[in-house]
Amino acid sequence: MKKQFATIALLVSMSTVLAQETTTVPATTFAGSADAYFKYDFSGVDNSLTSFINSHNSFELGMASIEASHKMGKSSVFVDLGFGNRAAQFSYNDEAASFMIKQLNFTYEFSDKFKVTAGSFGTHIGYELLDAVDNKNYSMSYAFTFGPFFNTGIKAQYTTGKLSFMAGIANPTDFKTALEAGSSQKTFIGQLSYLGDTGSLYLNATSGSSNPSTDENKTQFDIVGTKKLSDTFSLGFNGTYALTNHDIDSNLDGKWFSLLGYASIVLKENLTLAYRVEYLGAKDATPGLGSLAGTSVLGNTLSLNFKSGNLTVIPEIRFDKASEDIFTNSDAAPKGITAFALLATTYSF
Repeated sequence: MKKQFATIALLVSMSTVLAQETTTVPATTFAGSADAYFKYDFSGVDNSLTSFINSHNSFELGMASIEASHKMGKSSVFVDLGFGNRAAQFSYNDEAASFMIKQLNFTYEFSDKFKVTAGSFGTHIGYELLDAVDNKNYSMSYAFTFGPFFNTGIKAQYTTGKLSFMAGIANPTDFKTALEAGSSQKTFIGQLSYLGDTGSLYLNATSGSSNPSTDENKTQFDIVGTKKLSDTFSLGFNGTYALTNHDIDSNLDGKWFSLLGYASIVLKENLTLAYRVEYLGAKDATPGLGSLAGTSVLGNTLSLNFKSGNLTVIPEIRFDKASEDIFTNSDAAPKGITAFALLATTYSF
């Protein structure tokens, strides 16, 4: 009887421990996404000057992302891993690899209103996001391509009601480590935001080292607004202005700006039409913008989003017109107009 009682007591104690672990230890949350596309440039060659679609007449894999998050008490961690060409371009300053840490950060919530996050996190600048599943247009804007991608450092955020304020300090822009940057210079980031019931407004800023190898510093001001006019129609706006200066050669100083408008209309429950228009003013830009420096571009993108469960199919057409002949045809002759069509798929899980 004593042995039986001891066995029963042991089983009860083990079940109690397991029950406590089940109820007190939160589970890790996993999520992910993937994308791929086929693009055909009507010029017969790739004329893309924006991120992630530098191909012609080719089936391409974009990126597979795996996310994991865990929260216990006031602390949490978020890990975002990327596999593929899109991830490699996003983390272009890291050593070349097909597997990248896109984001890795830790958060401590001192209260419901105040929290601090440390690690690597996506930029607060701009309207568009890295993961294809988060955008209605598959191709990216010029503003996204030449704006910051991410910061690695620490930031604090205070929220009261519908208002929120964020400020932080980070390594040189788009560097996960100051060792790779070869510089101990820092970048300052800030954001003032308003989140309403049918719209939002973000005032963003960043200032500091953006390319230590060329002694380039950049100060950028950015505004993002969204407005839902009805259950089926919404608008978005992004305006960004960047000033670049160099510690050694002031002749390389410059500036550029971009104005973007977004419109989205739900045609059916599973069918959405999205339009983006962008004007890039780079007449006074630095050589960092490549062939876009010294020109202006008007871009128009029309995308159809067809959803079936978690799968989205995106047929898209884009037409860009530049003030200078920065594009080419299949005979390498310069021209000022380019257009392409693509078919993309995205999936979230």
